[in-house]
Amino acid sequence: MNMKNWTIVFLTAFSFLFFSCEKFNFDTPDGSGNGGNSGNGKDTVYTEVKAEFIKDCTGSYLRMDGNDYKICNTENTASYEHNDVIYASIQKVKECTATSTYIMTCKMYHAFVATIEVRKSQLLYRPTKEITVTTQKMKVVKDCSGTYIQHDNVDYQVCNKDILAKYKDGDWLIASFYKLKECTEKGDQAVCMLYHENKGWVKVYDIQ
Repeated sequence: MNMKNWTIVFLTAFSFLFFSCEKFNFDTPDGSGNGGNSGNGKDTVYTEVKAEFIKDCTGSYLRMDGNDYKICNTENTASYEHNDVIYASIQKVKECTATSTYIMTCKMYHAFVATIEVRKSQLLYRPTKEITVTTQKMKVVKDCSGTYIQHDNVDYQVCNKDILAKYKDGDWLIASFYKLKECTEKGDQAVCMLYHENKGWVKVYDIQ
């Protein structure tokens, strides 16, 4: 193969790789579509994510794979409620420089891995608290397929399984929980192919 043919092959391969990567980039705020760094400490490539919206007295966050990302421009997510599941276009920023109307009302420490700005978002669904248990004991069930709580002889798979880390299989507890359509946190890593019959995902809170 002569040099001219090698040049054509190289340019073809380069074009394929370039456009394959570019199509996954989101437009910059000015609509230019140019990626890279704008020089203001922001990554101008937006990423679309599905995440759980978390809000407490320290601020607002998006929770993905068990990690929280603090939202700087909280006015863009003011309509959401705690535990809402949303679809959002986000970018990481080095620090919060956007003016926010949110005022921290406590000195509680909330760990997070990065600060982000939300460009646009939409509500996917709002979990309904269909089942609330505060006085009846429930059994913790753990096997190679995951972590569950058993209520009225029915098992529910626990999304926020870390809250039950100190409990062993067969332990009893009193807690509240509500159903989820799906789990957006990093769930159990099943180590077997065992099918464990259950009534779906739940989130546990107020353990006594």
